[in-house]
Amino acid sequence: MANNFESLNNLEDNIRKSSVVQERTGLVAVHMYKQFLDFQKSNQNTNDIFIKMAEIMNSIVDSLKQSFNVRNIPSGNIYCEIDSTKTIATINILWHTISFTSRYNTSPKALQREGENPLLCGRIFAVNGSYVKLMQGVSDYEEQIKVLLNNEIASLYVPAEKNQNVIMTIRHKDNQKSLLSHVDAPRDFLLKVIEIVCAGGVLHEQTPKPNFFF
Repeated sequence: MANNFESLNNLEDNIRKSSVVQERTGLVAVHMYKQFLDFQKSNQNTNDIFIKMAEIMNSIVDSLKQSFNVRNIPSGNIYCEIDSTKTIATINILWHTISFTSRYNTSPKALQREGENPLLCGRIFAVNGSYVKLMQGVSDYEEQIKVLLNNEIASLYVPAEKNQNVIMTIRHKDNQKSLLSHVDAPRDFLLKVIEIVCAGGVLHEQTPKPNFFF
């Protein structure tokens, strides 16, 4: 009889444990399902903005060429390129090259916000230089992210819901955040990055200061 009671107790324990497992894994599944849906929507919104950026980039190139031609400045070195996957766009403005990429939205990631919950969103990097040249010989994902961060000018974070603002951060301003609408974000992000780069200049290379006196 004791063995029967022991078997019954073991069965009840197993049922109870199974119920706990199902309940807790169910909660995990619900949470991750919500993340998955937001990830899909934010990716779609990010791709839409990136494609719109590529369209606007062409009009920016045309406008710049007209402005430089009026001033008798050769405009042959002003052009833009979009790769076949439509995840990398490059604009060349005389001696400046700027690249934009939405290629690294491979898993749900959130932007930390002070005083608010982290916002799950897609990201578009703006980097100084040619993406293709920067990534030559770099195949590891983590190393590619380091290259992007080391050359980052600004980033655009795109949420899943279109009633939430798109967020632009600018690296040299300590990632200061600016809020943009989904409609204005492609144009304003492009123009801001171009203004940041082209308003600056390139320094002459110099050797380090020697450790001795003359």
